[in-house]
Amino acid sequence: MASRQSMQLFRALRTSQSTIRQPVNRISVCRFYSTSTEDAPAPLLSKLKADLKTAMRAKDTPHINPIKTDVQLVALIRKIQKGAQDAAAEAKAANRDDLVQKEEDQIKVLNEYITNSGVESLTKAQLKAMVQDAVEASKAAGVQAKSIMGDVMKRLSGALEGKDVDKKELSKMVKELTALSTPSFHPHNSQNRIYFTMASRQNISSGSAFEEQIGYSRAVVTGDWVFVSGTTGYDYATGKISADVTEQADQTMINIATALESASASVSDVVRVKYILPDRDDFPKTWPVLKKWFGEVRPAATMVQSALMKDEMKIEIEVTARIGCGKQDK
Repeated sequence: MASRQSMQLFRALRTSQSTIRQPVNRISVCRFYSTSTEDAPAPLLSKLKADLKTAMRAKDTPHINPIKTDVQLVALIRKIQKGAQDAAAEAKAANRDDLVQKEEDQIKVLNEYITNSGVESLTKAQLKAMVQDAVEASKAAGVQAKSIMGDVMKRLSGALEGKDVDKKELSKMVKELTALSTPSFHPHNSQNRIYFTMASRQNISSGSAFEEQIGYSRAVVTGDWVFVSGTTGYDYATGKISADVTEQADQTMINIATALESASASVSDVVRVKYILPDRDDFPKTWPVLKKWFGEVRPAATMVQSALMKDEMKIEIEVTARIGCGKQDK
């Protein structure tokens, strides 16, 4: 009985095996997605690039300032590199060859990033040639001596956009080359000979109705100094002002940052700031906003309680900046 059952089981297994060996019709499967062989950019990097484009189109300065373009990143790397160079010099003076080598290795690595950044770096000779061309163009256009430096900077702004340029060196070069083309009377010369001295001034307007009605500039540039007038929280595009003091403070700083950019400067170049508020209780409310803008700059500051021209104005800010000084190591 057991033997008969074993034979039946054996036949069943053979039948099932022959069934398994039957050829199977292959089905073509189409996959509607694929994985790229290239590494995708980091989500944060993609977001930063997209946000920067959006902020630049909207002139959203608070978002533009912290989001760095490639040019700004190269400038930041150069600042770190300058710190390493200074540290190497100090170590060399102290006969610390081990520290010198460490800093020189860091300088070499940073230089590789600058070289491979894709940002065009101008040599001193190239920059000087561009400045000379701008000076000649300004003279040919009949620009007055007192306005020539501002006109030259304006002509250079487009040509230098997207390039790795030391603003302090640029300002110094423009000052020197415009001085050679600007004659002025020298009081110590008895024969009234013509001497060539620096004489420049650039007035910057924001388009505010107050500037036209009263007769003043949003900012004045002379040499490498920028003096920004007392500025309030009006949105110059709409003429409206918020009732909230913190929003006014932020909009005021946006207006100031825009004026500084027109002068080839930035908020990081600010060396002195003056705050004027009618209500002393509003001072603490503005501190987080002011820290956001000046937390790393740390300019000399004065806060004053005083009435402003209109009741809706809750804060006024005035700044002085020196072009390029924000890049110097503190």
